[in-house]
Amino acid sequence: MKGNPGLFGRFGPKSLKTKLLCTYFLLVVIPLGVFTLYAYLRVRSVVQKQTFIAAQNAFEDTVVSLQQSLGKLDEVLDILVMDPLVYQMASNDPDDYTYIRRLEDSDKLALTFDHLCILSGIERIRLYADNGYLYREGNIIQLRDASSHGWYKALAGQDERMWFAPVDFQDQPSGETDWFSSMQVIYNPRNVTEPLAVLRADVDAARIIQLAESTSITENGILLLLKEKEIIYHSADNTPSDTLYSIVEELPAADIGTWESIEADGRHYYAQRSALSGSGWYMASVLPFDDVFRLSHELRFEMLAAVVLVSIIAYLLAVAISRSTLNRISLLAQTMQAVQEGNVTVRPQLRGNDEIAQLMESFNKMMDHIDQLMKEQVIYGQQIKSLELKALQAQINPHFLYNTLDLINCTAISHSVPQISRMVRSLGRFYRLSLSGGNERIPLSSEIRHAQLYVDIQNMRFEDRIQATWQMDESAAQCLIIKIILQPLIENAILHGILEKPSKCGRLCVCVRRSCDIITITVEDDGVGMDEAVRQANFSSASGETISESSGGYGVHNIRDRLLIAYGKPYGLSCESTPGKGTRVTITIPAIEPETPKGDSSL
Repeated sequence: MKGNPGLFGRFGPKSLKTKLLCTYFLLVVIPLGVFTLYAYLRVRSVVQKQTFIAAQNAFEDTVVSLQQSLGKLDEVLDILVMDPLVYQMASNDPDDYTYIRRLEDSDKLALTFDHLCILSGIERIRLYADNGYLYREGNIIQLRDASSHGWYKALAGQDERMWFAPVDFQDQPSGETDWFSSMQVIYNPRNVTEPLAVLRADVDAARIIQLAESTSITENGILLLLKEKEIIYHSADNTPSDTLYSIVEELPAADIGTWESIEADGRHYYAQRSALSGSGWYMASVLPFDDVFRLSHELRFEMLAAVVLVSIIAYLLAVAISRSTLNRISLLAQTMQAVQEGNVTVRPQLRGNDEIAQLMESFNKMMDHIDQLMKEQVIYGQQIKSLELKALQAQINPHFLYNTLDLINCTAISHSVPQISRMVRSLGRFYRLSLSGGNERIPLSSEIRHAQLYVDIQNMRFEDRIQATWQMDESAAQCLIIKIILQPLIENAILHGILEKPSKCGRLCVCVRRSCDIITITVEDDGVGMDEAVRQANFSSASGETISESSGGYGVHNIRDRLLIAYGKPYGLSCESTPGKGTRVTITIPAIEPETPKGDSSL
């Protein structure tokens, strides 16, 4: 009966090659794909995290650097607003301030401006004064010359210092627009509502722009400098202004310290904003979504290409290995098919040293063993036919033999020869037991009786020179045994043991013992014994591996062969013999009880 094929066997591939390739796909490609997916997601997370960390560090460095650069302007103004010379030049009455004194003070102030520029690293310092003087230095300017400018209008009336960017100087002449400036109005100490002058410290805009652009972390990252929602500066030259202002509208709150996701004009960004202290300005960094994940996207395609390449190589290797394996399996299957069709001489050629090679080697050994068994079977068949022929010949007209023996017995009685009558009666009973009605197995008691009659006949022949002793275990009496086992052994003991002694007399002991399911029969004599070579030739285990031809009737070889056929190993014959002292032969057989007829009331 065929077993249930299961779901895979019912719907799965039929050929072994396809199954191997499917197994490769399940056990190699799928785990590799899952691992690649996990690795990609993990790397993507790490890349995103590292990108944000790098962008955060760059942004913080930019904010700090910009704060320091613009803060130097405030530091310079802090020093100058405490300088009496600035107030003196801005507030002295022209009538009381001689030209020589004015030139001396302007030289001193110019020297102070130069030293401060060198120490702070800024480009220039200016003083806008409303005193009507004419000065040789270009860093002291009449305030009325700047009164029409936009930056002055924004600064007028302010009590606090203000920062200005290049965008605030668009109405200035060429050369006066590219500055980041910090300005402060100086008021009359005697009248705090009266403006005297304006102090201005400038740094070149190119330095600030270079400082901002050098810290960009991504290719398309945008850096914004804002005053409220007005863009003072931006690093995105290729980005439309509308898009920039859309981004500004979506910027997160200042100084939250994390990158927030925003959307502007249908695109996704990550942004962060930080306030520049003391100015009301803000620095913002904007990272396009694609820039953040560009590296992970590139890595994804590289990993996918690597997986595809590895899968193709592994597939080709799997095909080559499976083809090598399947070729040998196909060869073995073809050999088995040839054996099934009757060609038992074919053998597969061994290749490799794996399990398939071991299977092919085992198959060859099995076929060699089968060949040996077939040859032995032929020999067994020939011997069985020979034995059957002998049995048929032995059964030819046994009644004629019995009638002839009865006639001899009657003649011996009529002529008063009791010895002949006794011998004839024993001989008749001996042959009746030998034939046993055609049964191959007889009770052990009948086999013992058959042996006893043979000893009686030999004693009548040799004038009672054999002293026989019989010991029988009653529990083994009815056990079945193949017939004519003891008589040949007793015959050897008498003819080749006892009668070859100088005295021609001797003792014979036959003992039957049963131990559980084993029956042991020993035949012991005190004859001349035999040397080791003769014992090995007739009784050794090596001589009992196969059935041998017997050329001299029922001999030791005949008994050995019949025991081997009837009972197999470990049953059979064994012999112990000492030259000059005697021989003991042991028969070991299983205890086989006779079958009880059906319907027996004694059960």
